[in-house]
Parts: sequence; C-alpha cells; structure tokens
Amino acid sequence: MSSAGASTSLDLIIGPLLIGTVVNAFVYGICVIQFMEYLSSGYKDNWKLVALLTWVILIDTFQSGAATAMLWHYVVDNFSNVAALGASPWEYATLPIFSSLAAVPIQHFMAWRIMRFSKSRWLFVYISVLSLGQGSLACASAVLGLISPDIAEHVKIIPIADGWLGMSVACDASITGLLLWYLNKSRTGFKRTDSIIFRLCRITVEAALPVSLLCILDLVFLTTTPFNNLHFMCAMPVGRLYTNTLLTTLNARESLRKTMESSIHNSYQLNSRDLHTRIGRGGPRTTEVHINVEQDVQMESIKGAHELTSGSGDELTYTETTPSTDHKSNFA
Repeated sequence: MSSAGASTSLDLIIGPLLIGTVVNAFVYGICVIQFMEYLSSGYKDNWKLVALLTWVILIDTFQSGAATAMLWHYVVDNFSNVAALGASPWEYATLPIFSSLAAVPIQHFMAWRIMRFSKSRWLFVYISVLSLGQGSLACASAVLGLISPDIAEHVKIIPIADGWLGMSVACDASITGLLLWYLNKSRTGFKRTDSIIFRLCRITVEAALPVSLLCILDLVFLTTTPFNNLHFMCAMPVGRLYTNTLLTTLNARESLRKTMESSIHNSYQLNSRDLHTRIGRGGPRTTEVHINVEQDVQMESIKGAHELTSGSGDELTYTETTPSTDHKSNFA
C-alpha cells in the first residue's frame, strides 16, 4: 500500500481486509454463543473470572465493530479513491492493541492455573514476562502506527511487530507445552482415568492450535510481504480465538465433571436375590453372597488435572467405590 508497492494488485490490499473481517465476525459469533452457553450453565465462578469473561467479550465486540468500520472506510466512503489506500485509519493501526488486551489477561489466567497445579511460581513469572512483553510490543507498534498514518512508513514498525508476534507464539507454545506436560504426568495407568486426561490434552491442543497457527502465518506474511495486507487476514481474528480458547476450556468443565464422576464412582453390587434364585434351583443348598464395600480414594492426579480446566478455586474430592470380598454364606 505504498509507492514501492504501487504495482501490487488491489486484490491483495482490500481482499485480505474483507476476508479478515468476515472470519473475525464468524469467530466472534462463536464466542458470543459460547458466552451465552456459559451464562446458561449456572457456573458459580468467582467475580474475577466473570470480570475476565466480561472484559474479553467487550473487547471483542468493540474490535469487531472497529473492523467493520475500517472496511466501510475503504470500500464505501473511499470507493475508487486509490489515494485513500495509502493512509491508515485508527481502526487499522490499533489492531495490535485490541489483540493484546484480550490475549494478555487470558494468558495470565492460564499461567495462574499452571502455577496452582505445578506449585511453581517461576513458571508463572516466565509466562507473565512473555505475555507482558508481547503486549508491550503490540502497544508500541500500534502507537507508532497512529503517529505515522502513512502506511508507507509502517515498514519501519515491522521489526517491533515481529517481536510482538514472536513473543506471542513463544508464550502460547509455552502454555500449551506446560499444560500437556503436567496432564501427561497425571496419568495413572487406569484406562478410564487416562481417557479423561487424554480428553483434556485434546481440548488443550484443539484450543491452542488455531491461535498459534494464525500468529505464525501473521508473522510470515508481515515479514515477507510488507506491501500488502495478507497479514491482516490472519491478525484480525486472533483476539477472538483467545476468547474462544478460554470459553472452550470453561464450558468443557461440566462434561468433564460428569465423566469424572461416572468413572470414579464405581459401585459393584451383586443382587443377592437373583443369585439366590439361580443357585437355589440346583438343590436344597443355597448361597447368599453380598458384595458392597466402599473405599474412599483421593484421586490427586484427576483433581490436579481438573484444576487446569476449572475456572473457580474450589477443591474437589472424589470417591471411588471398589469391590471387596465381604462374603456372607448360608448353607441350608
């Protein structure tokens, strides 16, 4: 969008903005649906988590509106005005700020959950430094973009933007890697328990992969093709994907809780009447066997794995009922 890129096709200038706006609106709609699902589920989370969710939804709403206003500026207000393509409205320059306003608190939330599970404050500090670093670089690139509305001058900001995206990828990769590491350490060797942990690992990867992939593509496009807007196609939905990651994790708690309870609370009881009927047919001797012994077991690994997805700070105790050999025999 500069004189150096005058020969660049308009398709690579307006086209990516249109695609990015449409994809952003689509992901925003998914986030709204998930937020409504969260509200209707009746979770009794603390006010801090509710405030975080409200904050990111407000940021997403404002940024989605700003993206639509930016597209309107280029394709409606300045239709066929090629000179307008060389200037950046505030909606264009402030995109990194809105992405970081959603990403930084969510990354700190995940870092806090990892700290609770790992009991390591250093991991929280490590993730916090990466998160605040990428947020600071994002704000710096946005401020420089506002100071220089001429898009031709934005090439000078690319090193700062590369640092922002690079630190963002490093932070997200660290969070995902640590989650998978501690979830894998929680494996018990029991099939049902490990299936729950495998499900948690799958949710973690599925939620984090789109964010990391778009950040990497944004970094590649911004560095290799600085004179078009291909990077905007990836940059615009990133903030909404962070919100989607958080809501997906929180909304999965109810199904995971039910799966845990059904897997851990196993009751083995043999109906003595049916057994008496079956054995009694063979002759006068009957045997009554009653098996119903309960044993409380603290499933620390499952509880710890649950803490990685739980939004509240509630501690959970699970009870496992296992069979024993308490036999009562009568010989007639």
